[in-house]
Amino acid sequence: MNATWLPPLAAMILTPIIMRALARRFPARIGSPGEYETLRPQFYWLEIASQLAALVGIIGSITLLIALHAANTPWILGVAFGWAVLAPVLLIALVTLPRGVTCWREFWRFYELTYRTSLRFFTPLYILLCMLGIVSTAVLFSRR
Repeated sequence: MNATWLPPLAAMILTPIIMRALARRFPARIGSPGEYETLRPQFYWLEIASQLAALVGIIGSITLLIALHAANTPWILGVAFGWAVLAPVLLIALVTLPRGVTCWREFWRFYELTYRTSLRFFTPLYILLCMLGIVSTAVLFSRR
């Protein structure tokens, strides 16, 4: 029996459940009425682009691992998960920071409102994953 369809199916089922649980455990700050509708036209495209950047980060990290002929090591997971977060964060920084720190903060407020989950959860997780990606990549390059 071929079970290659199980992981994508599990992800499709579990992701909304996990996001709901996170939203209950770490609810987003209550905003002013219409705040989301004001931010959405400005940042919706960037949110979609950041999701594509995550995909590019994953594909790019796999390509890098193949090119480096990386041995079977836990650092491989660090590269894959780290670059899945690093790529979108870098894209968001490149787009928002030239317009000022306020624009950066507005995007992350939009992100918080979109997923109804506080940045108190996302920030430490994203920092950890970005650091993991950088360190894992450095370790793999140093072993080359």
